[in-house]
Amino acid sequence: MIKKIIFSLLLFCIVPIVNASTTPMAKVGDKFYDTLEEAIANASSTDTIMLVSDAVLDDTLLINKTVNLNLNGNDISAKEKVFLVQGGTLNVSGKGTIKETQPNYGAIMVIGSANLSDNNYSVVNIGKDVTLEGWSGIFITHENSKSYGVEVNLDGKINAINDTSGGTGIGVYVNGKIMDETNSPEVNILDNAEITSTGNGLYIAGTSTFNIGKAYISGVESGIGIKSGTLNIDGATVVSDGKDETPTEGYNNGIKASGTAIQIESNSSYAGKIQLNISNGEFKSKNSYVVYEYLGKGNDSLIYSMSISNGTFISESGKDVFSFSDSFKDIHSGFISGGQYSSDPSEYLKSGYSAINEGGIYSVAKNTLKGVNSSSVSGNSGSSFIKSLIWIIVIAISGILVYFNRGKIVNFFRDIKYKFK
Repeated sequence: MIKKIIFSLLLFCIVPIVNASTTPMAKVGDKFYDTLEEAIANASSTDTIMLVSDAVLDDTLLINKTVNLNLNGNDISAKEKVFLVQGGTLNVSGKGTIKETQPNYGAIMVIGSANLSDNNYSVVNIGKDVTLEGWSGIFITHENSKSYGVEVNLDGKINAINDTSGGTGIGVYVNGKIMDETNSPEVNILDNAEITSTGNGLYIAGTSTFNIGKAYISGVESGIGIKSGTLNIDGATVVSDGKDETPTEGYNNGIKASGTAIQIESNSSYAGKIQLNISNGEFKSKNSYVVYEYLGKGNDSLIYSMSISNGTFISESGKDVFSFSDSFKDIHSGFISGGQYSSDPSEYLKSGYSAINEGGIYSVAKNTLKGVNSSSVSGNSGSSFIKSLIWIIVIAISGILVYFNRGKIVNFFRDIKYKFK
């Protein structure tokens, strides 16, 4: 009996000790909270929620107001869709990882507004020390094909992994049912960003604008796959080390592998109107083309415009840098005005530019008189330039002849005018 009384007293003493030792999950200012949900509910738009331990969520957390979150060396996980940002702003800083433990959608899902005039409706800002892990890092989707006012600024890391069924990951995903150009999603991938994926680094199916700085983007199936929208690249490294899967078939529920750095599928089931502007960067494919466009559905290329003013484009397998559909070639001619290439890009040069072969790398530059070597200039533009140079020399000589032999200049031109057609 005495033993039972002592045991009961011990239990009475232990219970409050266990409760007192419960580890809080987050704090706002000086106040601690047992769950992240509580901290978010009680934080104002100017407060910063500081994680003080790892957070394991039972369900997706909806962000429909401004939330400032500092991971503070901790991780946040849920089975799938850790955060859903819809009608709010999520600012994440500090070292740590947001991840799906059973990858299916993405670490952060973003849905825009159904109201065309709603600017900055759903905004995500990811700091340089933050890692997102899941089937995708950022998953941009819609309700009833509408997703207005979405803005994503990524300066951190994404590790896109296979989903639970084995489907390969996508770093940043934009759903193909987003078709309206006005107030469409804008994604800014900043200089510190690093994206690695078992599938596509980026899959841009829906209408959107991507602005990419000096980021690193790598995908096994392609570095970037695009079917719609605008892609502006200035300084990024984009690579694919997957096997060559070209020619690639069109697909209406994703994009099939190609092994290319930039894969462009012209598919009439999507919004199309693709615009690609490359100012600088490094683009590599280990086994395939570097820039590859093909007709997935329909007979017309959906590339609206293309411009390359600088950058390095290397196919390590020796394949051509570029491969385009006949439809593209019928519509577009010169769009290259600079850069270095592992195969001859002369077919795609703007007027007045030449590709000079220097040890197997073709450097594109504007035609000038200085430093031209006729044996190293590639393409029709080089041949035309040599002809022009010869005519300049001829005109200079004729000027001298005019001065010294005015009466014979007409006969001089008559004799040589057919020699350089």
